[in-house]
Amino acid sequence: MRKVSETMQPWQAFIAGPLYTEAAAPWREDPAFTTLSEFPGLRDSIGGRVAEALTQAIGLVQALTQIDLLAIVHAHPRPQGLCLGFGMNALEPYDLLQVFSLTQVHGYEWIREQVVEAAQTLTVWAREDAQLSERIRLHHGTMSDLHALPDRSIQVVYVGNVFMHEIPMTHETFARTVTEIIRVLDEGGVLLSRGSSGALETALRSAGKLLLQNPLVSVFQKQKGTATS
Repeated sequence: MRKVSETMQPWQAFIAGPLYTEAAAPWREDPAFTTLSEFPGLRDSIGGRVAEALTQAIGLVQALTQIDLLAIVHAHPRPQGLCLGFGMNALEPYDLLQVFSLTQVHGYEWIREQVVEAAQTLTVWAREDAQLSERIRLHHGTMSDLHALPDRSIQVVYVGNVFMHEIPMTHETFARTVTEIIRVLDEGGVLLSRGSSGALETALRSAGKLLLQNPLVSVFQKQKGTATS
């Protein structure tokens, strides 16, 4: 268990890596970051908790394809999750952790205030789980650079309201993000996407197959033998 020093706030135990000021953030020139900074609630049209949506997606895939997502994820002895761009939905990483019964979840968000808010929110839940700051690690970072995560280290990815028309992601950011997702996702691992324009699913097709694609949620599975870069 990570010890919290006397000068360290409890919420800081959830933070992995540095917290940047807006002026110092490496991604400060990205137009998507500019848009999200100006309209912080843009990604929250789905909003709220995602546990129910994740559970429904698991059930839909099971009913339509006879594929058990929970069994796929738990084929790994210590399954890990990745939550990309949780924004103002501070409990997205927690819901992913709980629904899939994961060992650990990494959450990436490039708005500093939203990383801090998520960490502060999680301190309340940590009263019931003293190990929670080890099980959820929050990164102030861009999803196009997941260098803190090793190749094939993630068994399930969740992303909601990020790959949408309203967010002007550059071609470079998008391409690097897709590459990073494929790199960190384990062979046979799955990605669940909500609120997507469809561009992400199209870009991922070469690395696997779509188990489910509808207006509510898409589920992608990485095929075995896919290169990590």
